[in-house]
Amino acid sequence: MAEATKPKRHRRPKYSAAPLVTLPDEEDMGPALRACTPKQRCFVLELKVGPAGYGSEIRAIKAAGYGSPTSSDLSMRVMASQVLHNEKVQSALKEVGSRTIRAEAFQSIKNTVAIANDLTHRDCLKANLALMDRGGFAVETVHHVAVEHSTRVVVATEEVLERIRALAAKAGLDVAGLPPMIEGTCDAE
Repeated sequence: MAEATKPKRHRRPKYSAAPLVTLPDEEDMGPALRACTPKQRCFVLELKVGPAGYGSEIRAIKAAGYGSPTSSDLSMRVMASQVLHNEKVQSALKEVGSRTIRAEAFQSIKNTVAIANDLTHRDCLKANLALMDRGGFAVETVHHVAVEHSTRVVVATEEVLERIRALAAKAGLDVAGLPPMIEGTCDAE
């Protein structure tokens, strides 16, 4: 009896491939985004604006105009990976992402203030401490370091000095110029 093969499962696309963005004028773009091709620019902006999650890169690559209507999901996934790993696209993603973070920072501050003012919120104390820390009222720590210098002079014995004088004389050096033997230790302050 032959094994029954399961029919290939065809998943419905999770997201529509319809473009969500229109390219802005070049003077409104940063240098990294300007360095990209128009399709790469569209891909970067589609990733920024479009939905996040499984399939978002494929949706963005389709919306940017890559591939053809008959391109398989596998080939679109490969194209998305190649475009995502392009150095110019990486720089543009970083540029667009940092702009987004800076723009959204004020909303984050407002949210933190709202949590700090809600005494029933479980993170009220954390929000207040975070605001104090970033508002110039951080906890100050002081460190005191004491450094002591001590130098111990190791003095050679007469036997060692005699051997040094003998070697110096053998090499033809002036033995009278050698320092005299000093005994004891010296502590520097």
